[in-house]
Amino acid sequence: MFDAFNGSVTDTIFMILLPLFITAQAVHCNVWSYMAFGATFASWLTLIHSEMQHPWDPLFQKIGFGTAADHHVHHRCFVFNYGHLFMYWDMMLGTYKAPSEVSSFYPAAAKSEDTAVPRS
Repeated sequence: MFDAFNGSVTDTIFMILLPLFITAQAVHCNVWSYMAFGATFASWLTLIHSEMQHPWDPLFQKIGFGTAADHHVHHRCFVFNYGHLFMYWDMMLGTYKAPSEVSSFYPAAAKSEDTAVPRS
């Protein structure tokens, strides 16, 4: 779970602050709605960085929501699974890789195809 608190300044700006700012400009509502959105988004980011399997993961994978396992593939391979919330764009653009397709999450035991650039 410590991975969730180990982000870069760039990630913080583009993945948290910018989406919150754009939402505040596009959707005009009261402060409680913004706080609820921010808390939900922060909770989601914590869940996908938790590296734990959750009971709802099979359902979320079927409907295209990103899971901790999907996001772990991103941290392991870096060229797959860019989505934090949804995997639709990754699936459409060929950058999605199912967690079951990665042979190992440990660098010493990884196969070279795990870190390969996605095929077009």
